[in-house]
Amino acid sequence: MAGMPMEYLNIHTKNFTNFCNENNLPKLNMHGMLIGAIRKISRRNAWRNIEYFSNASWHAYLNRAAELNTTPNGVFGIKMHYNQYDEHMLQRGIDANYWNVPIKWVRITRDNEVRQAISLVRAEQSNQWNSNMSAVREPVYDEQAIVKALETISVANKNWDAYFTKHSITPLFVTYEQLTRDMDSTVRRIMSHINTPIETVPEPQTKRQSDGASAQWEKQFLNSRPEFASRAATI
Repeated sequence: MAGMPMEYLNIHTKNFTNFCNENNLPKLNMHGMLIGAIRKISRRNAWRNIEYFSNASWHAYLNRAAELNTTPNGVFGIKMHYNQYDEHMLQRGIDANYWNVPIKWVRITRDNEVRQAISLVRAEQSNQWNSNMSAVREPVYDEQAIVKALETISVANKNWDAYFTKHSITPLFVTYEQLTRDMDSTVRRIMSHINTPIETVPEPQTKRQSDGASAQWEKQFLNSRPEFASRAATI
């Protein structure tokens, strides 16, 4: 009922690869095909850049994604990080108004940004981005990586702040903590925001990944970098 909100603007996922194979969209331009062939010959994994696709092909992809994933109630949703939105839409001269339909924004943040940074570092190291994926390696504590992740989070939040202010947008604010503490009421609040009330909130498709290791990393990090304690507000 929420329009299948996946990361359609993330061109580095298996979902994107599967979509390309099934729909032949977006199509590689000559440069993209050349780079792809070289990487294949050298037995390197495929690496994508938005410049490998023509504007027309990318637009066709966006249209097809909406066509296939709009739920019967007429809703199409996208989950996106600012860097994805900026690189794959804004810098190409289009924004969320591209689909020419009413827009509702839901902004999800996390009160405890230290834990958010730790989750990001662990996901990048293990390549396990949700509980339905298997880790390819065990993550190892890395203080500098956590500091870098905190900066990434700060930049993204500042960019979203600036974007919403510039366009006079007031999104519905939801925190990770609200979602995990009371998923039922939080989901109902979101569905009401998009004018799609829901009778029964289904069970979540994924499980919370935060565990004892994350707590230990947090304690170790704050012991050595106490200047970041204010960004671990939920301790």
